[in-house]
Amino acid sequence: MVVGLAHLLMAGLLLISTTGAARERTPKVIAKGAQIGVVNLLNAEVMHYHAAKDINNSFLKIQAVDWPVDAMLTEALQGQVEQLGLTLTALTPTDALERARESCFVNAALADGLPRNCSAPIVEQASSAGVEYLIVLAPGLNNSAHAGSNRSEGVTEAMRGWGFLTRERAGAKDKPTLFNEIELLLIGISPEGATLRARQWGGLYTMQWQTYTLPPDPKAIPPEQLDQLQPLFAAMLSRQAKDLLAQVLVAP
Repeated sequence: MVVGLAHLLMAGLLLISTTGAARERTPKVIAKGAQIGVVNLLNAEVMHYHAAKDINNSFLKIQAVDWPVDAMLTEALQGQVEQLGLTLTALTPTDALERARESCFVNAALADGLPRNCSAPIVEQASSAGVEYLIVLAPGLNNSAHAGSNRSEGVTEAMRGWGFLTRERAGAKDKPTLFNEIELLLIGISPEGATLRARQWGGLYTMQWQTYTLPPDPKAIPPEQLDQLQPLFAAMLSRQAKDLLAQVLVAP
């Protein structure tokens, strides 16, 4: 059973933003009433990094989850977008954009902007829906190309997407740290191509899994236990969406 958001708050879980980077950027102006396509490139999966006493026993494991990531993204954005007088349109990724996920998002140095050779599949996605803006959710990596100086220490650079860290030394008392290694991007489309208009790196937010209990086999956490994480990642995504849209100024 998924733990409700009210239960999350009652449990005293802490959501942390480690920087005010969004507030330091110059607001990007968008015309009121503009339609924004929303595209999800993040798979419904959770990455588990376990730090063992003996480093040879540490492991990295990916477990699939049955979470409606598309709906989580739309819900995180909807309220803020409506307040700005904009309109969201949920889009299915084109084949070209799906193929470009690794090179244009996961392995790209998005802290420096979109790679020039990635414009074509992004423009195709927007053109197919008749929109001039896209908000894209994509997995990132725990490295400087995404996180800059805010890379999470003690966790492999291969950590991507949504995940958590467990520590053998803490034993049954361990409260895993959740990692939000995802990119949320606002991309503008013009005759010149695709331009990154605003960006919010999810690695700035962390949370502890306070309801975690040590399972019999740490390498095979039951699906119902992993489902406790859905409202936690939804809360982080909502905060990330809010900080992304704080970079947007809507023209009268």
